[in-house]
Amino acid sequence: MKRHLIILLLCLILTGCYEKNSDDALQTYKYWAGTKPPADIELIEGKYWQSAHWTKEYKMYLKFKSTEVWWEAFLEQNFIPEDNDAWTKPSDAPSWFQPSDNSIRYGIKDDFDLGSRYFRDTLTGISYIYEIQL
Repeated sequence: MKRHLIILLLCLILTGCYEKNSDDALQTYKYWAGTKPPADIELIEGKYWQSAHWTKEYKMYLKFKSTEVWWEAFLEQNFIPEDNDAWTKPSDAPSWFQPSDNSIRYGIKDDFDLGSRYFRDTLTGISYIYEIQL
């Protein structure tokens, strides 16, 4: 019995502890959401990093175009309000992560806020998500 337990623990350690990295928009979305994107989202760019820790520490950048209905539902389901406070783009942001001046910024302001922000261009419908969980 003890031997089986040791083998099981070794298998979990060896298969569950590896870093994830992607510069592919589809893979980024899948890592972040845990599923394929719905038909009303057109993925444009993505970047994802996840630590090897079991606590799922990650940083994610995503650029996409979605329907207004999807965007509003996303904000509502995740309780994300508009954000007018000062915010600085992270220094490790990819070069394509450039929300326009027409973008409205959203963010959750609570004790766990590490700087995650969500942007949507009011003219083009292009959205950007920067999400961090450490």
